[in-house]
Parts: sequence; C-alpha cells; structure tokens
Amino acid sequence: MLSKELENTLNETFRTARARRHEFITVEHLLLALLDDSAAVAVFE
Repeated sequence: MLSKELENTLNETFRTARARRHEFITVEHLLLALLDDSAAVAVFE
C-alpha cells in the first residue's frame, strides 16, 4: 500500500511522461513531478 502523497507523485510522473509522448518513465519525470509537490520541495531545500 502506497501513501496518498506517493501515489499522487507517481501518477503525476506517469502524466508527465505521457504528455511528452515518452515511451519510458525516467528519473527526470519523477523529479519534475516532485518539484510540483510542496512537501518534496521543502525536503530539497
């Protein structure tokens, strides 16, 4: 079972890759999704 935040981030990762018509999901897609999450940005700072 995933936390709701993790599930939302992974869903955003999939949407980001799909929007760019990329065949594979990469770490870069995950990073872009994390940058949209204020809690993750706080950790990065």
